[in-house]
Amino acid sequence: MKKIKSLLLEFKAFITRGNVVDMAVAVIIGAAFNAIVTSLTNNILKPLINWAVGGSDGIGLITMLKEVKTADADGNLIVDMTNSVYIDWGTFIMKIIDFLLIALVLFVIIKVFMSLKNAANKAAEKAKKRTAKMAKKLQKQGMSEEEALAKAQAEVAAEAPAVPAEPPKPTSEELLAEIRDLLAARSSGSGKGAE
Repeated sequence: MKKIKSLLLEFKAFITRGNVVDMAVAVIIGAAFNAIVTSLTNNILKPLINWAVGGSDGIGLITMLKEVKTADADGNLIVDMTNSVYIDWGTFIMKIIDFLLIALVLFVIIKVFMSLKNAANKAAEKAKKRTAKMAKKLQKQGMSEEEALAKAQAEVAAEAPAVPAEPPKPTSEELLAEIRDLLAARSSGSGKGAE
């Protein structure tokens, strides 16, 4: 029983850590962005490509492997796409475009994040060097090492611009509710597209 309780406490600590919350936010944003990219490629780019390269039948960019024709109401023979076997190059091209757009956006986001992180690291390193230099100067004036370090840290902190308070992070329940709502909206949206 103690092992189970210990495991549950470890799991709770893992779930409530900041990285998991950040990951949940990333999943929500990623899903929303994926919906935008999919809509762009399926509803704008694919019709344009199919229109540009499609034949007179309007089927689009495909290679027919086994063509099955059926008669319509007027007796004209038309291609039965549900029973025909074909390679849909247009869909394949759209998936490549999806991947490239998502990869590009992730690249830009990571680049911005890393540049902000590097700037913060440089500022912290600069403050650390300034603190050490100031502490040495104060030690030469007769202060003890601890006093000099404390005073130098206080002075460097006072010189730093005020950082606005971080807004409160959403709770696990709020994030899970957002994910649930997003998945529900996405599944109802995909049901509409299939009709």
